[in-house]
Amino acid sequence: MDTIANMFSQLKNAGHAGKKEVFVSFSKLNLAILAVLKNKGFVTDFKTVTTETQKYPKILVTLAFKNNSELAFNDIRRVSRSGCRVYIGSNRIHQIMRGKAEILISTSQGVMGAAEAKKKNLGGEVLGEVE
Repeated sequence: MDTIANMFSQLKNAGHAGKKEVFVSFSKLNLAILAVLKNKGFVTDFKTVTTETQKYPKILVTLAFKNNSELAFNDIRRVSRSGCRVYIGSNRIHQIMRGKAEILISTSQGVMGAAEAKKKNLGGEVLGEVE
């Protein structure tokens, strides 16, 4: 099961359903992606929640809305999948961006947005894109 694609689907579905908060599965990579989404304004807040009845912790994500009804992002999708990995060098990041809202890249220095990766001259795996 792809936890990143699952998280993206949960965020998109909860936003289109008008929910303010959603629980997603816990992983360090999901936390890193949510930190980038929070810095870019697509997510208001997130925190790890553990209860005595649950074996594993969950992440409670508070979604960001533009006008109390319109979600801060139109679409969020997974680019690099387990069957077809997509990697990009720092010299090609501007070709991939092409005015898109944000591209999430997993680099050797952690998960970051495309603009930050370009500034640091880093390439990596394209995890997803947010429009």
